[in-house]
Amino acid sequence: MSLSFHIDYDGECEEAFRFYADCLGGKIGTMLKVADSPVPASATRPGHHVVHANICIDGVELAGADVEEHQYNKPAGFYVLLGVDSEEKVDAYFNALQTNGQVIMVPQRTFWSPRYAIVIDRFGVPWKINRGT
Repeated sequence: MSLSFHIDYDGECEEAFRFYADCLGGKIGTMLKVADSPVPASATRPGHHVVHANICIDGVELAGADVEEHQYNKPAGFYVLLGVDSEEKVDAYFNALQTNGQVIMVPQRTFWSPRYAIVIDRFGVPWKINRGT
């Protein structure tokens, strides 16, 4: 069995995954576009949109795709939790993910973690970054 997240994007899946590869050290596996698939292109799902993508970040898979405009909803009700092994990584990942995003909680000490932060990235994906004890 495997478990991963699948996130819908509003035409920004490729950009988001390339960003995650750069700032989180992920490795993109698949980046299948509409133009290269049997899915017909349309005005609401052009050929450059992604049908399926996956990225592996430190052994965890994140999947995603661009959905048609009328099907897109901003992510809600979950966070992608990044557990890291240093306070410096919390700060570095937070700084990268907060660029043009929304800061919910700046990196700080909590009762459960020496360094913890919450941010919604520029693609609307919510992240919690936690330094394990």
